[in-house]
Amino acid sequence: MKSARRNLLLRRALYRILDPQRSGRTPEAFRLAHHGMVVLGVGALVLATVPNISADYRAALDAVFYVALAFFAAEYLCRLYVVPEAPWSHQGRRWRDRLHWSMTLQGLVGLCSTWVVGIAAAFSPDAASVRLACVTWLFKFVPYSEGLSLLGRVIADARSTLVSVLLAFIIVLLSAGTLAYLVERDVQPETFGSVPTALWWAVVTLTTTGYGDAVPVTLAGRLLGGCVMICGIALFALWAGILANGFAEELKRRDLQRTWDLVTKVPLFNAVGAETISEVTRLLRPRDVPEGAVVVRRGEPGDCMYFVVSGEIEIRIPPKPVRLGAGAFFGEIALITGEPRTATVVASRSSVMLVLHVTDFRHLAARRPELMAAIAEESSRRVAHNNAADDPSG
Repeated sequence: MKSARRNLLLRRALYRILDPQRSGRTPEAFRLAHHGMVVLGVGALVLATVPNISADYRAALDAVFYVALAFFAAEYLCRLYVVPEAPWSHQGRRWRDRLHWSMTLQGLVGLCSTWVVGIAAAFSPDAASVRLACVTWLFKFVPYSEGLSLLGRVIADARSTLVSVLLAFIIVLLSAGTLAYLVERDVQPETFGSVPTALWWAVVTLTTTGYGDAVPVTLAGRLLGGCVMICGIALFALWAGILANGFAEELKRRDLQRTWDLVTKVPLFNAVGAETISEVTRLLRPRDVPEGAVVVRRGEPGDCMYFVVSGEIEIRIPPKPVRLGAGAFFGEIALITGEPRTATVVASRSSVMLVLHVTDFRHLAARRPELMAAIAEESSRRVAHNNAADDPSG
């Protein structure tokens, strides 16, 4: 019983260290070591292919490679061990979940670039060539890179559309190669003597690379080349448009999710309903403010108001500054009156805020009067509290 308990605690601790999304001193130290090993390992592989460097520093490069190999082999075993702690794992299916993880991209890269390569390099007469498979260590950056993970989700979501464009590319490619063979085979048999050889020209032309090693000389061939280049531009523009649109949508979805999570932490919005929160989420913009940073200055035009999600801010007004913590808001009076800021606001601690621009404020005031009423009520209460604190007779 105690042994099972110790195993569970060890597995959970290892999972927290290996989790790319986890913050803390130990996970960050592991990430630093992990990324350093990737850079050193891949660097040793690359430098080993340079004859002069390889001859002079072969022992050092081998040592770096095998240290990185051992590190990633141990990492693979640890990740396999902690799979039952993953959110997607199933109770009572530890080994089935581990097998499932080992078939993912992360698992296959870990297995093939460590254990398989290590064993093959030990018995291969051309070990240097086998080692080059470890360049796949670069894929280990993917789970730690939000942008790359985002791109993976974009490709997965748009795979049907991307495959359709790929099919159109193949159709145009084969058609171009076949037509080039028909119109150029008699005058350039060495370059266009068969459809497979003509496909090289079709690929180069369709991608608008134009190496110049295969060029049609007949009028029909040149007209065909022009049409193929235009088709290539159109197809790659489609691919770029699909990916760019998907990336923008994914970024928008991620930002909305983060803003929604922040909005729900502000007590003011807890009683206004999900529909109002949804609308507010689309208008508010998150902003991270470091300690000591000036949020607004006295005398500046009031073009937005702020909601404090976490941290603390200091409003510098006489006779003494006022501090506001999580859940408070400020800057709404300047939006209502149109007058300049009456005080300077500084972040006394690192804070996360939500910013509402004046145009969005007016839009929200017209559509959600109940929210504006709540803001006005809280603002009046805070002003009355400050006045009472300033009144010596109170």
